[in-house]
Amino acid sequence: MPTPAPSAAAPAQATLTVCMLIYPGAQSLDICGPLEVFALASRQAQEQSPQRPPLYRLQLLAADLAPVPLAAGLRLSPDAHYTQMPADTDTLMVCGGMGDALDLARADRALVDWLRLAATRVRRVASVCSGALLLAESGALDGRQASTHWLDVAELRARYPRVRVQADAIYTRDGETWTSAGITAGMDLALAMVAADHGQALALQVAKRMVMASKRSGGQSQFSGELQALDLPDPFAALDAWMRAHLRQRLDVARLAARVHMSPRQFARRFSAAFAATPHKYVEGLRIEAAKPLLESTAKDIARIALECGFGSAEAMRRAFARTLGVAPSDYRQRFRAD
Repeated sequence: MPTPAPSAAAPAQATLTVCMLIYPGAQSLDICGPLEVFALASRQAQEQSPQRPPLYRLQLLAADLAPVPLAAGLRLSPDAHYTQMPADTDTLMVCGGMGDALDLARADRALVDWLRLAATRVRRVASVCSGALLLAESGALDGRQASTHWLDVAELRARYPRVRVQADAIYTRDGETWTSAGITAGMDLALAMVAADHGQALALQVAKRMVMASKRSGGQSQFSGELQALDLPDPFAALDAWMRAHLRQRLDVARLAARVHMSPRQFARRFSAAFAATPHKYVEGLRIEAAKPLLESTAKDIARIALECGFGSAEAMRRAFARTLGVAPSDYRQRFRAD
């Protein structure tokens, strides 16, 4: 991820109010992880300058002031009803939820209507994990680039076609609209916000104190691809493993269909249903996934990496990276190479 540029709109010395919208069934780490980043940033700054005010003031908002039961069985007591969000709120965050929790939140039209308006009244709005689906329901992500947990990418794309989904990002920033991938990625997002507000040096101190990487290597597909393959129907799980082991070979529809004893037309239809992608797009994704760690951790020439991963040429890999990640392989290497 790029180092966030300092935000000119964030007052350097003022305390910034960060509100987290929570609801029954929310994931505790979606809430506590990012808020701990902000809290530790305040403590770190005050250790260095005891007279300065806290960097962040943290508030929990909910539809009911009673303790909110979370997916883990814990309960959190809100500071205020969401309609009483502090007037000085700088950042409004939305957490993700488990099971039916998110669907119930999205069905609450009063909450969704409030969120649509509230998102226009704060400097910065953000979601953690599947919270992007609630933010999208409000319309706050229309026309924006956004990320969510890899298991929710297909729904975000299908249900909210106006959102420009970034499937592989740990977090995505589009102006002052921020979204993150699954669960712990909310801490990466919050760390990037601290860097944007108060500089990379403080964010690095917080990362060290929390034993976090100040930037993660690669995207969330490094966690999702092989795990997702475990849930594929026969014969596609075996085909997925075979494709990953034979990326240098020709992997067109005719050859893949023959491997699983289907006609090309039947194969293309069933493949797209199983993988939520066309065969061409999926194979391209596998090759990108294979190329990223080579760019990150080796000094191999880009043309050689392209051939090893089945792209055929450095130019073909460059076009694939540009389409999927928005960067050239050389830029990706510069950004994520191991120190």
